[in-house]
Amino acid sequence: MDMKKVIMGVVSLAFVLGLALSSQAAREVISGTVDKVDSMKGHVVLKTVAGPREFTLRTPEKLKDVKAGDKIEITIQEDGSAVIEEKKK
Repeated sequence: MDMKKVIMGVVSLAFVLGLALSSQAAREVISGTVDKVDSMKGHVVLKTVAGPREFTLRTPEKLKDVKAGDKIEITIQEDGSAVIEEKKK
């Protein structure tokens, strides 16, 4: 087997793994209980274990069914925007 091909294969694999890991590291998932919600503006305040955190969602229409006391998860995307991934029951 040609050594050049082996090295190129290893470098390619490392590159692909690096891309996969960096995209996961750029996301943050925050779980908490809704304290305040303003669905018109897309603002929500979550009570988390680290204390209250305020978010402005990319898609404010997802807040129309969310109310204080609901448990939700918000994902911070790579571009810094926040989206609701799921409403916990």
